[in-house]
Amino acid sequence: MLLCRPAPMANSQIHRGPAPMDKELFDEPHLPALRAAVADFCWLLDRGYASHSALEVVGNRHNLASRPRMAVSRCACSIQAMQLRHEHEVAPEMVRGRELWLDGYNVLTLLESALAGGVVLPGHRGNPLLISQSE
Repeated sequence: MLLCRPAPMANSQIHRGPAPMDKELFDEPHLPALRAAVADFCWLLDRGYASHSALEVVGNRHNLASRPRMAVSRCACSIQAMQLRHEHEVAPEMVRGRELWLDGYNVLTLLESALAGGVVLPGHRGNPLLISQSE
């Protein structure tokens, strides 16, 4: 008889709380610059600029460190991308009383981070944004 034992696994726990510098990088005095950077980034995306290049220009202009740059890139999208998302939205009346399957991983990750004191920001065009330490 052959017994199988699970192979030892490295600790794969992911911390979703705040990174050590988040309090300083995302505190109230920095929010106007972050909002302006998101608006600038969206403006460039709407005009067809590549995301990577636009983020570098915006991050340099607003003197952003890497985590705020990541936040800007995740908060923003082009008008075309926003319209595509809206086309896939389903009104509550359409699913009322019907079986609905959701992928709750992102919801759980967002809640886990928020409860741990991590950075959760509103997206520029409607979606919440999570900045977790694991990234």
